[in-house]
Amino acid sequence: MKRILISAGEASSDVHAANLVRAFSRSFKGDFEFSGLGGEQLISTKKFVPEFYNREFAVSGLIELGWRIPFIYSALRHFKRMADLGAYNAAVLLDYPDFNIPLARHLAKKGIPVIYYISPQVWVWRSSRAEKLRDYSSEILTIFPFEKDFYSSRGIEVKYVGHPLLDEVDSYLQRTDLKAVKKRLNISDDEKVIAVLPGSRHGEIKYILPVLERTCAIIREKYKGKLRFLLPVAPTLKKEDIVFTLPQSSELIELVEGNRSYDVYSVSTYAVLASGTATVEAALFKLPMSIVYKVSPISAFLFKNFIRYKDPIGMVNLLLGNGTVKEFFQSGAKPEDVAQDVLKYLNDPELCSTKSKELGRVREVLFTGQSASKNVAEILAKYL
Repeated sequence: MKRILISAGEASSDVHAANLVRAFSRSFKGDFEFSGLGGEQLISTKKFVPEFYNREFAVSGLIELGWRIPFIYSALRHFKRMADLGAYNAAVLLDYPDFNIPLARHLAKKGIPVIYYISPQVWVWRSSRAEKLRDYSSEILTIFPFEKDFYSSRGIEVKYVGHPLLDEVDSYLQRTDLKAVKKRLNISDDEKVIAVLPGSRHGEIKYILPVLERTCAIIREKYKGKLRFLLPVAPTLKKEDIVFTLPQSSELIELVEGNRSYDVYSVSTYAVLASGTATVEAALFKLPMSIVYKVSPISAFLFKNFIRYKDPIGMVNLLLGNGTVKEFFQSGAKPEDVAQDVLKYLNDPELCSTKSKELGRVREVLFTGQSASKNVAEILAKYL
């Protein structure tokens, strides 16, 4: 049996890795097993054996990460020991650079092929990691077209495989009955829905959720029509992790469990969300949005003084141009300002429709005519 290590430390990576496993299993027959670091989505493939669960890795911010270092390094030592024992024939590492780059280094020393799928954002900060990726990886695979230019400027060859979210959203839209989704969520035709996504990490919940709570309260007070606020619980979190800071929030904001963010996007008029994968997902649903991001004061200081890339922070704005979607970062993340941005669109259906069409360009920018998961599966197969 050939065993492939998967390291997917975050919720979005778990989804992409699961689709890779399915694509590989459909295209290539043989005695293969996937194991490593993952979550519910990888486990649902029934072809993945978890060695560690990524829920334990769900942190954000430089300081927040520090509290989990002992546990994270115990996991890293485990995978190194397994590699020393010859447990893996190849590895697919997804983003999560502070964990995966040291792991890649060890795997490379052992002669284990490393497919680095979803390159970390080295163009934002710590660009020297690009050379480390080159040295430790058999293949570097990017999911945004502009990343290839960054690596090329440093003389590093990478492959742009397309963005896996295109496949995932298209698959969802093809199999989903919108009326049935509305019925399951008990949404009437005269209600507007605001998607509330504070992030998939514990640190994001701590710092971003209070801003979104107050934003929703202001919107509810000022908007005259029928409104629902739906918060899909990320698969890296439990319902109990969503701790509201306002007493009215538990009635105002409804938690939707079961990894149903796409259901929430599909029935929503607008989204208030944390910067990250969710912004690309929302854009692929053509959903107008306001981006909010907040971390601890120390993490914010480090971001301001040591990160070379400053603006914008939202991936949608990186793809379409700064200003496509409003961003509210750190001290600028004021609930009154965010609410005003949301209300502007809620009260002007034509403006909302125009923004929706503009966000449709994200698909055009990312589309390659190829399935990202299938492309990665074919690359992986060459090393087995």
